[in-house]
Amino acid sequence: MTLDRKQKDFAKKLARLSLDAGGQISAERVQAVLSSLGGQTVRARRALLKAYLHYLQIEDRRSRLLVEHAGEIAPAELDAMRDRLGKKYGRTLRLETRANAALLAGLRATVGDDIYESSVAGRLAALQSALL
Repeated sequence: MTLDRKQKDFAKKLARLSLDAGGQISAERVQAVLSSLGGQTVRARRALLKAYLHYLQIEDRRSRLLVEHAGEIAPAELDAMRDRLGKKYGRTLRLETRANAALLAGLRATVGDDIYESSVAGRLAALQSALL
């Protein structure tokens, strides 16, 4: 069963209701949302739950700051970056770091679908595309 626009909007609203004040997914709120869906048919509930899970995954990605770095980066710099971007996005961000030697130098920060590139590899790629 596919969902129409109204049902998709409802699933999005349910996902937003599952967030706490800091923008993080709250287990208690998810439990409350799931318990409120008991009055629907099994088939309709399954499609709605799939859409709800999809929107929860999107919200989870929006709450994650992934920092890829080529060299060492100071924990204070990471905290400052998390705080600045958290203010910009209006939520508390979960910090994850990953070493990536392909960046050559610098770093790449990702929040949801947004990418902030400050690496030598990114600059070289931009230069190459500008020359071609």
